[in-house]
Amino acid sequence: MTDRFESILDEGISALQAGVPLDEILAEVPEYAAELRPLLYAALLLADPNPKLVPAERKAALHAEYMAQIAELPPVHPSFGEKLRAVQSVIKRRLTPKMVLNDLLTVSITVILTLSMAALVLSYAARDTIPGDLLYGVKQITEGVQLLLTTDDARQLELQNEFNQRRLAEIDQLVKQKRAAVVNFKGTLETKSSTLWVVEGHTVFLPVDVNIRGTPEEGDQVEVVGLLRTNNVLVADTISKVE
Repeated sequence: MTDRFESILDEGISALQAGVPLDEILAEVPEYAAELRPLLYAALLLADPNPKLVPAERKAALHAEYMAQIAELPPVHPSFGEKLRAVQSVIKRRLTPKMVLNDLLTVSITVILTLSMAALVLSYAARDTIPGDLLYGVKQITEGVQLLLTTDDARQLELQNEFNQRRLAEIDQLVKQKRAAVVNFKGTLETKSSTLWVVEGHTVFLPVDVNIRGTPEEGDQVEVVGLLRTNNVLVADTISKVE
């Protein structure tokens, strides 16, 4: 009886979803009508697409009718365990790989869109940050991604120059605010002495342990990594000749 009841219940729910009236479904299986009526009626209520739009009076009437139908059940009917197993069997049959895949796809798309939106918001918020700010790392990552996604050599060179101009502008802001930070920029080596170099208009102090890569001469392009102190002195850590 359990397998038969499960099959009829499953078919009845499918018929309800297809728009077949409840009475017509029960008329097809009169021997199970009394047992099926409250279960199918509950499924009909749960399938209501806009439950919040149902008036309170209508909800009360539906509830009263449902309880009356339960009270009219004959003494002999499927046990609670049988009904529970029937419902579980229906759920298992409806939980197909295709449905699971669709759910996973929906969740994945939602997560990707959420992360993309968060990345855009963070990127926008980090636009005007300077070294030492909380979101400055986000600014650097955004620039790195832009370079990584740029395949045209001319455009990539243009972006590198643009980002280097940002580094120089950030140094100017740090100097105005008298803030200390690690800086990194490229520029022309304008003048050179034993302890002081001028690179792209910025005076760079060379300590005894500075790491100089290559043999930069005046007029060469160099990359400077160093510490800008609060007294606006820029102390080089590494100076590399750009080939």
